[in-house]
Amino acid sequence: MKKSICFADGLPRSARLIGAGAVSCMLLLAVMPLAYGDAAAGRAAYDKGDYVRAMSEWQSAADHGDAQAQFGLGSLYELGAGDLKQDYKRADYWYQKAAAQDYVEAQYRLALIWAAGASDFPLDLAEAYKWVILAAESKGVWGSLAADLEMQLDKVTSAGQQAEGKRRAAAWKEARNAPKEAAVPAAPAPPQVSPPAKSGATGCPGWPFPTLPCTEQFPALPGSQAATSGAAPPSPPSAPPSAPSQPTKSPLEQLADSLKLIDCASLAARSSAQGSAIVSGTVPNAEQRAKLVQLAQRFFPNSPPEIKVDVIPPPLCQSLANINAMRLAGLISDGNLGLRLNNTTALLHEGDPMRIEIRSPGYAVYLRIDYFSIGGEVLHLWPTDDELPPRIAAGATQVFGDPASGKVVKAGGAPFGTELISAIGTPSPLELGARRPVEKAADYLRDLKAALGRTSPSPGTPNVAAELLVKTAP
Repeated sequence: MKKSICFADGLPRSARLIGAGAVSCMLLLAVMPLAYGDAAAGRAAYDKGDYVRAMSEWQSAADHGDAQAQFGLGSLYELGAGDLKQDYKRADYWYQKAAAQDYVEAQYRLALIWAAGASDFPLDLAEAYKWVILAAESKGVWGSLAADLEMQLDKVTSAGQQAEGKRRAAAWKEARNAPKEAAVPAAPAPPQVSPPAKSGATGCPGWPFPTLPCTEQFPALPGSQAATSGAAPPSPPSAPPSAPSQPTKSPLEQLADSLKLIDCASLAARSSAQGSAIVSGTVPNAEQRAKLVQLAQRFFPNSPPEIKVDVIPPPLCQSLANINAMRLAGLISDGNLGLRLNNTTALLHEGDPMRIEIRSPGYAVYLRIDYFSIGGEVLHLWPTDDELPPRIAAGATQVFGDPASGKVVKAGGAPFGTELISAIGTPSPLELGARRPVEKAADYLRDLKAALGRTSPSPGTPNVAAELLVKTAP
């Protein structure tokens, strides 16, 4: 595995971004065990859309017990990538092997497929709850995402399903930790299956929910309880019969809730000045965008919302989803932080200087400006290790990358496509410790979320963020 890191005038640059002036490059060699090399080759093939090669590489490594490769095979079967037929049973088989090695993302995906179900894979919300609480025990980025998913599942599961999920999670951990010779596989508890679709159903083509069952009846969302004919009588309510029920949410609120369940997406639903609905943000592929359109039409059959959604594939879509999760958690707000390229276009050609214009809100903020690449890495632009976080006065506008400042950043080379510039503004400097100039975006966003969680801004001066998608070209 090779990666080229370039330095210009003492400032670190990745292969995607290079600085002005004399440039020297250092070639870094990462030596990995053979099985992990197969896993890495599988990931590289997967990212290029070569699913046959990915399957071959991952199968070899998975057979040798490589958790990353086992997860990769599970993802191929879950998505039905390439010519593969979608097969949740095989996805579950490989995800469980990776999960047994504490591969948290596999536990997270298990929660999703058990919550979604398929024609030959019974939906089981108790099993989904089991996996999501196991994943949420992790301190990493997937643990944070699992905690967010757990809150969503709390809204669509009963107290009994949650209790059963916790019981299964405890049993799974006990069985995994037991001595091999003493371990006795326990009989699985009967799954709690949702009612099947009505006979003659079309199979719900374009069903947009990755964590809800596919039926003809639109799912009961928070605030509403849809009755299903033929279903078993509901359990007695824990609250007294006289307790007031929650008010039914508006279609826009229900749409916003359901958008949170679309994987690797960063979406928001709002009303325009004229009162019509607008959905904006990003989705991982054109198929999910089409499903989003169908979802919006379900909530607004007479006046479909305006869809302002970009297609951002993995791994960049995950970076956007993680930033959006920080918004949903109340760690950052949109505020009035302005972010744009000073050259008035969001198209960057190789070698173009990047002048990033930031407009502060009505109070002074300390800034972090980062560049997220197609390959799932982040380059820290301001501050770097030898700089203090820049501070911008209340209501002021400042251009970063102006030649007069002595620090110029230029757009890099291939691969070209859609990438992301983000700016975070905080009333006090964030404590993120020493960082490498270029690192994995998931690692950085995990630590950024933790650092934001340690801040205590006043209600009138919240932490603010802005993102800008840029197109890169030769």
